[in-house]
Amino acid sequence: MRKVRKAALAAVAAGALALGTGASSAHSSAGTPASDAAPAGVANTQVHAWTYAKVREQPNTHSRAISHVDNGYTYAAICWTYGQKITYKGYTSSKWVLLDRTWPKPNGYVTAIALSGDSTGGVPNRC
Repeated sequence: MRKVRKAALAAVAAGALALGTGASSAHSSAGTPASDAAPAGVANTQVHAWTYAKVREQPNTHSRAISHVDNGYTYAAICWTYGQKITYKGYTSSKWVLLDRTWPKPNGYVTAIALSGDSTGGVPNRC
């Protein structure tokens, strides 16, 4: 099983290199480094922001803001995790979503509150 995963990951990486990883806007995303990516075979989920929120290095408000999401834009999400419990725009949650940002930019976390859908912004995969 481990050999299959390694082979699949290598194939995905080779495909990403062949296709290129550039993006045309700050609101789109492409490939990610293997250390921040979901396990092989797990596809990203498209999420939709309903409000502005900062994207952070870690799932808490104490870590550095590295970007943001905007109302009306769609983003690629890898997974969700528990982090700092926050109240934002009248809602409270400890769930954060890891966004797949354009490589070489690091991936980052946004509060699930800022995303449309269920309590995880519609992201089924837990980090």
